Formats: sequence, structure tokens, C-alpha cells
Amino acid sequence: MTRLLVLYPGWWRQRYGVEMRALLELAPAGPRDRVDLARGAFDAWLHPPVPSHIPALAALLGGGLWTAVAAGVVIQPVPPDWPGYLQEVILLALVSVACLLVAVVGIALRAADARRRPMGLAVGFAVIWYLGWIVALGATAGNAVDGAALGATQAAAMIATAAVGAVLVRAGDGLVGPLVLVAAAAMLVPWATTWLVFGAVWTAIGIVLDSERRRRIGNRRGLA
Repeated sequence: MTRLLVLYPGWWRQRYGVEMRALLELAPAGPRDRVDLARGAFDAWLHPPVPSHIPALAALLGGGLWTAVAAGVVIQPVPPDWPGYLQEVILLALVSVACLLVAVVGIALRAADARRRPMGLAVGFAVIWYLGWIVALGATAGNAVDGAALGATQAAAMIATAAVGAVLVRAGDGLVGPLVLVAAAAMLVPWATTWLVFGAVWTAIGIVLDSERRRRIGNRRGLA
């Protein structure tokens, strides 16, 4: 049973590990207890005392890179055909989308308790379609996919992103949720200029997440 404690995050083991290990060594445990320990580990990862910096960093990096992609497209004298990628910015776009996938998953955890089932469905579809978008971008770099297929995966990823934002709003997240909805809506408009909005909004989401994290850290230090 004590071996299952490695499933818990480091902060939890540091705070509760000694007491839990002593308790497990004293009391007999059955299959149900193993399931409870595994479930507790999952819950501990979902509820750290301080939010992870990864979603904020991913949103900032993804938004910044996408703004660079959008700027490269918008300044062209003749905009490319929809979905508007230029060969020289596809790699940046691919890295940006990978970062935003991480950000979307991290943001979804904000409503993991209040709306577990609908958020699980929304983020599951988001992961599938973001991965499809990434694959389509990679194929585009090798001239192995047409613009229609790339645009379809991009649109599907944005619909899934909008679903994540809607669940956040339903869960009472009145700041990040609406921003996610705005970002998704911007990318569903077939106009290259709205890509700048997409990048800017994700950058704003990263700033909000980072500010919240810093505030939580400050509050914990104040309580200490």
C-alpha cells in the first residue's frame, strides 16, 4: 500500500507522507483501500495548494507565437487562401498549437469539480482535434494535405475550445471562460486579421492565469 504513495505529487508527500505511511503500515488494507488511495492521488494532482505555472506559460507562449504567425499573414500584400497559412510560419503555428493544447487542458481543470462530466467531454474532444490540427499542420509543411482538411481540423478544435469556455462560464468562471469563448470565436471567422485577436486573447489568458497564481502564492505566504 505504501508504494501507492508515489502516485501523489511531491507537495502532498512532503506534507502528509509520513503520517499516511505510518497509518498504512498499521492498518490492514484491501482492494477498496487501494482504489481510494489512487483516487486520492488523482484528486491531489487536481487541487494543488498553488496553481501550476504550466497553463499560464503555455498560454503566454502559444498566444505570442500565434500573434507572430498572424502578423506574418496579415502584412502580406495579397492574403493567402483560407485557412491562410504561409509555408514559412507553419512551424511556428505548430508549436503554438501544441502550447495552446496544454493551456486548454490546464484551464479545463478549473472546472474539474463543478462540471466534471461536461468538462471531461469538452476537453476530450479538444485534445482529439488539437492533435488533429497539429498533424494537419505537419502534413501541410510536407505538402501532404490540402487547405480544406487543415481548415476543418482547425475549426473543429475551435468548436471544442468554445465548449471548454462554455463549461467554464457555467461553472462560474467569469473571466477566463469568456476569454476562451472570444478566442475560439475569433478563429472561426474566415478572416486573417482575427488571428491577431486569437493570439492577443490567449496572451491575456496567460497573464490572468499568472496573476492568479502569484496572488495565491502571496496569500499563502501571508498566512504563513
